[in-house]
Amino acid sequence: MKSKTFVLSLLLMALVFIISGCMEKMPYNFNGKVSRYPNAKIVNIMRLNGGCYAELETIDSGKKVLEYYKNHMARTGWYLRIERGFEPWRMNDLETTAFLALFKGREGLMIDTYTPVNGGKTQIALFLGDTDV
Repeated sequence: MKSKTFVLSLLLMALVFIISGCMEKMPYNFNGKVSRYPNAKIVNIMRLNGGCYAELETIDSGKKVLEYYKNHMARTGWYLRIERGFEPWRMNDLETTAFLALFKGREGLMIDTYTPVNGGKTQIALFLGDTDV
C-alpha cells in the first residue's frame, strides 16, 4: 500500500512540474506563429475551440509592445488590418488601451494591451484563431 501511495505522489509531482513548465512557454497551439513578448511573464494560457489565448505581463509600455508585434509579425507575412490608439477610454480611466488585428491567410491575431496610467505593468492579451472569411 505504501508503494502505491509513493507512486501516486511521484505522478502528482510530475504533473505539477509539467503544468508549471507550461507557464514559461507560449501555448503549443500557437504553433510557433506568435512569440512571447521579450521578458514578458505568461499569466494565463488557454486552448479554445478554433484558437488559442495567452495573457502576458510586462513592465514595458503598451505602445512598445504593439510596435514589437507590428514589426515582428510583418516580417513573417502577417498584415495589419486594424490599429486602435493609446488613449484612455474616458477622462477618468486609469489605464490606456491599444489594439491590433493582424491577418495571414485564414488566421487572425488580435493583440490587446492595457497599461495603468499611474505606471503599473502592461497586460497583453493575445488571441490567435481561424477567420470565417
